[in-house]
Amino acid sequence: MTVDTTPGTADGLTPVEAANSLIPLLAAEAARADERRTLTRTTLTALRRAGLLRLGTPVAHGGRAAGARTVVDVCKELARGCASASWTVGIAYGGALFASQLPRSERTALWRDDPDAVVCGAANPSGTARRTDGGWTLSGRWRWISGIHHAPWTLLGFVRPGTGGEPERCMAVVPTSALTVEDVWHMAGMRGTGSDTAVADGVYVPDSRTISLTAMADGVYRRRHPGEPRITFHLSINLPLVATAVGIAAATLERVLDTAARGGQTVSPLHRLVAENPAHQLNVADAATLIDTALLHLRRAADEVDTHARAGRTPALPERARLRMDAAHSTRCARDAMSMLLDTAGAGSFADGSVLQRAWRDIETASRHAALSVQTSKEIYGRALLGAPLPPNPAI
Repeated sequence: MTVDTTPGTADGLTPVEAANSLIPLLAAEAARADERRTLTRTTLTALRRAGLLRLGTPVAHGGRAAGARTVVDVCKELARGCASASWTVGIAYGGALFASQLPRSERTALWRDDPDAVVCGAANPSGTARRTDGGWTLSGRWRWISGIHHAPWTLLGFVRPGTGGEPERCMAVVPTSALTVEDVWHMAGMRGTGSDTAVADGVYVPDSRTISLTAMADGVYRRRHPGEPRITFHLSINLPLVATAVGIAAATLERVLDTAARGGQTVSPLHRLVAENPAHQLNVADAATLIDTALLHLRRAADEVDTHARAGRTPALPERARLRMDAAHSTRCARDAMSMLLDTAGAGSFADGSVLQRAWRDIETASRHAALSVQTSKEIYGRALLGAPLPPNPAI
């Protein structure tokens, strides 16, 4: 097991311990975040004070520069209180990893006054990019940007011609104040993430605030900042999001077991108590094993990503394919466990205002993030195992 060596908070807690201490507060605020479709001020203040918004900020700029394993465990704990808070912390971590690839002067501009400044964004290219005086002018709409209401900086994915003329995926770091945010996040689950749409209308971005995903995958930017870990795109960034789903399922298991331990009754004509019913005994055993499986795959992936990052190398293609499969499989295991647990909890779990109903909505939504697709990951992994060709894509 990897020991968390990330520096502690001002209270002397590790990030994981700090996350655990926030669970009651987050749970008390979760319903309001769900209703308002964005995190509450109380939640955001607590995350900031605990140092959980600076997990990906470089140490040189007041951050923690935490590894994937630490952030995975943090997000798992946070999801036990509020899935949206967990997801937002994961997004802030990923955004900071992207932005940390920028030149030192640009990083200073981002974090000089606030190491907790959140960087959110959409990696998928959208809109148009026009070459303009040593930079790019962006126009268009970028959907589903989690945390944009709390982030002074936003990453926008775009495509530019590569050195050989081929399209090259890039990201631009822009002030959120230069964008219009459209209120479109009317979703069944993960409502508190406030994942609205950013609109750019002729926003200029200098070259110094752009990042090539190909160059990042090749380790080019690491040479700018010697001694800092190398990012394994997209794994370093997406694994904390998987942890949100695993944390939702783990919290649901705790609630179902607690209800049974307090004498929860079953409608079976053969047994009076849930705890005495073999059907429920088998069901919760299967669910618990699925959650353990999810966590084992997730932590293995995070540990391997951290090992490669510290060594300054990227995993070989077959290993990247397996790590991507680990992430997708973990997510699916968590979702399947949730379904089993709701079978035991019963139809009352789906009542409006039920914590379990919100957990169900959250995991059903979060687990369908495009980056966590089991089908896509299986195809990539199967091709890698069989030696079939894969396209040169930084997301693989």
